[in-house]
Amino acid sequence: MGNLLIRDVEDELVQRLKLKAKINKTSLQYEASRALGRGTSMTGAERFAILENARRNGQLPRADISGAEIVRAIRDDEEEL
Repeated sequence: MGNLLIRDVEDELVQRLKLKAKINKTSLQYEASRALGRGTSMTGAERFAILENARRNGQLPRADISGAEIVRAIRDDEEEL
């Protein structure tokens, strides 16, 4: 896991995170990490751009199967169980 040092955080924000940590019986570091995680979720367009970049760079093979075919295959396997 990586480390991150954030400077010049507003005092009010630090106090809110400390309060959340106290309420949830967790650490300030844990609450800050959770808040960052919630704030960094990617949009569909961002995820698509990452995939397209990986395809262009040859990091992902191009699949010749549609999403519908994948869902059908999963559904068929479940019916056999």
